[in-house]
Amino acid sequence: MSHALERRYRRLLRAYPEHYRAEHGEELIGTLMEAARPGAQRPPLRETAHLLAGGFTARVRAARAPGVPPWADGLHLGAVVVAVATFAQFPVLPYVNYPAWTVLGIVLMVALVRGWTRVAAPVAAVAAVWTSWPIVWGGFYVPVVNLGPLYGDLAPVAPYWVVAVVSVVLAVRRAGADRTAGRVRWWGATMPARSSRWLLVPLAGWALQLTQVPTYEPTWVVSRAGVEVAALLLVLAATLTARDGRWALAAAVHLLPGLVYLAENLLVTSARGFLYWGVVTALVVASLVAARRVHAKA
Repeated sequence: MSHALERRYRRLLRAYPEHYRAEHGEELIGTLMEAARPGAQRPPLRETAHLLAGGFTARVRAARAPGVPPWADGLHLGAVVVAVATFAQFPVLPYVNYPAWTVLGIVLMVALVRGWTRVAAPVAAVAAVWTSWPIVWGGFYVPVVNLGPLYGDLAPVAPYWVVAVVSVVLAVRRAGADRTAGRVRWWGATMPARSSRWLLVPLAGWALQLTQVPTYEPTWVVSRAGVEVAALLLVLAATLTARDGRWALAAAVHLLPGLVYLAENLLVTSARGFLYWGVVTALVVASLVAARRVHAKA
């Protein structure tokens, strides 16, 4: 096997989790031996596709939270995505206009990523109620404390309410499970922890704010839409390969605040806007339909 071919296949094999390589090492070595046949100059497309598909499937299945119902895991992942995406867009740099709100957002995101739903639930509830204050009080009363932003529209507060509702549902579900098992824990992880890499999302968003590039610039808008569509395509693939609906549910939770925004701005949405929302909605619906069919066949 040429050195270039060996390096290429080693990169492909790293896509597999360590435990999968240990269990299926002979099969993977056989694929490499086949690729090393005389005259082979590059990895055959079939073997390459097999390795990539197998690695993706293995990683998706390994990412499932053990001992947690798919609906709870999907809701949790969706809340994490909504929280990190919302606070990544919140103006923090170069000037911290709401230091207390920034700290609250960091606490909320860390609590969600670590699985501390009983910590995340009250923090998210405070964030949801605070941002909705002008809606609740009709603008007649403005708090003296400058904790964070106040919105008079539904679209900006929708992400906070989605995170709050999901956090409360997960906290109550886990509390009931603990009582059934004879133990009650009011501190610590009540859901399996997510990867700490999720916290890089708000950090990247805040770092981009230093460039002073407006979020409505075409390049920024198209790039963000491309990333979102690619992520939803991966959700659809994960739903089909892992035969599990939690990814589709997480995508639906992520889409919900966006649909509130679309409904509130329906009359001023451009043709490109409708195209974008149509594509992302179609991908989420396709994932939900695939999840339902997979569940029906199980």
